[in-house]
Amino acid sequence: MLIKLLLLLTMSASATEPAKFTALEYKAPAPFAGILFDENALAKIMSDYDVAMFSCETETKYQIQIVEEEYKYKLENMIIEHKSLTDEYDLFIMQKDKEIELLTISLKNVSPQNKWLWFIGGVALGGASYYAIDRKLSK
Repeated sequence: MLIKLLLLLTMSASATEPAKFTALEYKAPAPFAGILFDENALAKIMSDYDVAMFSCETETKYQIQIVEEEYKYKLENMIIEHKSLTDEYDLFIMQKDKEIELLTISLKNVSPQNKWLWFIGGVALGGASYYAIDRKLSK
């Protein structure tokens, strides 16, 4: 960052002129083989790197945000689906409870009111049947 700042400060006011570079051979005016850039070319390379880095970070953040929103949407849909299925299940249970209650009431209405009379009648009839069968067999 410091190098970039120094480069920008040392650049001349004629930053609009095209960037220049030259290829050097070994033992040319520089002690290495390579490419020599002027201040404008170096500034352009460094600023292009910063722009590319910013662009990449922005695109990455955007794509992450898209995926994040997509998963939030899916999560909300699943929560809504879960709630609707829970409500449906609760409604089904309430319906079954009501049906059981109505069947219980219906069964009470159908069954005889005098249960103890039916019990005594059944015991008496059973006893009489047994006595008649025993007399018939004992003869």
